[in-house]
Amino acid sequence: MDTTTHKTPKARHKSDNPGKAPGKPQRRRRAYKVIRESWPMIRMIPHWRSGVIRYVVDCRVAGEGGKMTGQRPAFETEDEAKLHAEQKATERRNGGTSSMFLSADQQRDALQAVRRMAERGVKVSLLTAVEGYLRHVAKVEAPATVRELVERLKLYKDSNPKRKLSKRHLDDLRHRLGTFVDGKPASKGLPAIEGFGDRKAHELGHKEIEEWLLALPQGRTTRAKYRTLINLLFNFAKKEGAVGDNPVDKVTEIGKDEPPKGTLTPQQVRKLLACADPSIVPALAIAIFAGLRPESELCRLDWSDIHCKKEIIKHPDGNKVTSYGQIEVKHSKGASGERVVHIQPNLYEWIRRAVPANGEGPVCMGYDRFNALV
Repeated sequence: MDTTTHKTPKARHKSDNPGKAPGKPQRRRRAYKVIRESWPMIRMIPHWRSGVIRYVVDCRVAGEGGKMTGQRPAFETEDEAKLHAEQKATERRNGGTSSMFLSADQQRDALQAVRRMAERGVKVSLLTAVEGYLRHVAKVEAPATVRELVERLKLYKDSNPKRKLSKRHLDDLRHRLGTFVDGKPASKGLPAIEGFGDRKAHELGHKEIEEWLLALPQGRTTRAKYRTLINLLFNFAKKEGAVGDNPVDKVTEIGKDEPPKGTLTPQQVRKLLACADPSIVPALAIAIFAGLRPESELCRLDWSDIHCKKEIIKHPDGNKVTSYGQIEVKHSKGASGERVVHIQPNLYEWIRRAVPANGEGPVCMGYDRFNALV
């Protein structure tokens, strides 16, 4: 009796291959018939189940890092595939031929431009970048720094052709735009804020300006005033040809944190005028009953501008009305800078005895003093 033990040979998995992970079958690439060997290559590929033949045109090219990018369209007939392949080959030849007209420096600049866009994550073509440059930067006729534009704006405002501006407005413009130019040093635990004085105006974007405004250590009302003056600056720069578009147009408007305006009842007005300092009662009455602005109009008003006189006026239609005079406001925020306010009967009773004998002199003391007494 033969006692020899026959060992069954161990079944070898077809994936057994040094360097390959166990359990994963080795994938074999099928050899398809090549119809065209030059770029773009055409392969005849039958469907693995139905057997329908498709002609695939491989239009891929090696991109960054050797990764193949492009399309591989499939066609039902060989003629359609060959026609598409010839079209793609012609396009590539024309592109290569046109690039021969670029100098070595131009080709080097184009390569550097593509690399810089890739470093910054800009996923646009070089042509799109050039079109963006032509839309924005190429509009600039006379490039200038922010500092130069602020100085030009100051000179223009000092000799405003429309009307003379107040000293307070000019000082506010110089202070806020000066901060935009030179920034603010660190103080009282607050970080420093850099200015844009040495930057070209057309290089500033709306995001930079918005971040600068939000970094200011003031409230919303003050930031809104900064935005208004910076918008004025860039509108002036656009007129001067220093920028193509105003970037502040895209900066989100900042809401003001002013308290809601209240309304005084007749009883409250009577108590206010009764207990107020006698030196400011006429000014308070004019502000309440004539609606003059305290800072820009009332505190600049002179008694010579007030014509307080009760008389009967006959209209052309034959009706008679009583006039109590008028106030000539020569310093106003309106377009002309002047306006006329008619005196009402209640205001007439409050100011008719307060008019000085010579009819001249300031109606109200300075704005700070007026606020302190109020």
